Formats: sequence, structure tokens, C-alpha cells
Amino acid sequence: MRNKQTILLDTNALINFLSGELLETDIVDGRRITISEITEMEIQCNPALNSSERILLKEFLGECIIIRLNEEIKDLAIKIRLSTRLKLMDSIIAASAQWTKLVLVTGDEKFDSVKSIDLILLPSKNKRSS
Repeated sequence: MRNKQTILLDTNALINFLSGELLETDIVDGRRITISEITEMEIQCNPALNSSERILLKEFLGECIIIRLNEEIKDLAIKIRLSTRLKLMDSIIAASAQWTKLVLVTGDEKFDSVKSIDLILLPSKNKRSS
């Protein structure tokens, strides 16, 4: 049975959520945020963040469930990478969703090629109505 109270956010969905995008905030509302260790790293690599924003981000990440890379996720990521041609980092995120049996929320259409995961595919920000 899928856990409907917890969702896994891809990096772009997390960025949009943190920016206050309505679609992402509606989806997250009342749910526990889970992210891959890859997303945790990617989100912190934004060179535009100042030191106080980095502190706030670290505090926020401390409230999230972080899925750490393990042997099962590595094996799944390899299978996903070989069968879909997703980039390795995206394959790890997809494998994290598959391993945890959580719905992956993303705006990246490439994840649609992974048939072994449940997916909420969001429209890109420029295709949303205001």
C-alpha cells in the first residue's frame, strides 16, 4: 500500500515548493516531504543563495526525510539507467521513489519513461495558467 501522507519531491518540485509555487504547495499540503540524497545535494548547490538563505535551507532540509543511497537503490538506479537512458542522478531519484514506494512529484517529463514508479508529473511553470 502506498503512503499517501508522504511524497518524494524531485529537485525541480522542491525548488518550486520553496519558491511558493501554488501547484507544489497544494500537492505538499499536509504531507511529509521526502527527498533523495541527490536532491539534498543538488538543492544546496545553488550559487545564488546567500549565507542566511543557506542556513534556512539547511534547517528546512533537517525537517525532511532524506533517502540515503543504499545497495538496493544503487541496483535499481542501474536498472533504470540502462532501461530508460535517464541521467544517473535522475535514475537514483527514480530508484529512491521505487524503493520507498512513494509517489515522485516532478516537473521533468523524462521521469515518465520509468514505468516502475508512481508519478505526479507537473506542467512546467511556463505552461501553467496564472
